[in-house]
Amino acid sequence: MINRTETTKHRIVITSDKMVEIPMKNEEEKEMATATREEIVKKIIDFFAENDDALTECIEELDNYNGYLEDDRYYDMEDLNEFYQGTDPIDILYRAFYGHDDETYTTDEHGEKHYGEFNPNRNYFYYNGYGNLVSADYKDYSSKNDSWLVNALEGDRQYVDSIDNYPELVELFDELENIEEE
Repeated sequence: MINRTETTKHRIVITSDKMVEIPMKNEEEKEMATATREEIVKKIIDFFAENDDALTECIEELDNYNGYLEDDRYYDMEDLNEFYQGTDPIDILYRAFYGHDDETYTTDEHGEKHYGEFNPNRNYFYYNGYGNLVSADYKDYSSKNDSWLVNALEGDRQYVDSIDNYPELVELFDELENIEEE
């Protein structure tokens, strides 16, 4: 069992058999040393909220490893032909007809969105809950940016190299790991 006590210049770690004093380098390090798991998870979520590209890279790499996104993954529109090789044309037409375009919609007096038709000129597509095609110009994984994602990334970190592309993110995940070890 480890108890933590903070001083202004040192971090003191007391274990059952010894006490170790570790000098603190700066204010940010002092803050990180006292941060709880929940605070660090929130910082990671905030980082992803401010860095869409980092979120997209990390979540898609996690999905490549363990299927985290399930049916909510965006694909390049250029890959559509590969998905439908050998499929009857009428089936493809139905999926497009019953799908929609995320980028064009109107809002009625009740606040409900009414989307435009699937648009193959967009950059990306994904499948809605019914397996129909939805077109989009941007990958938007913001609804997946939560503590579940952070826990999944933490658990499978060795398979998500994209984390290493962002020094701040590496530092935050390292801090999470250090909390677990203490």
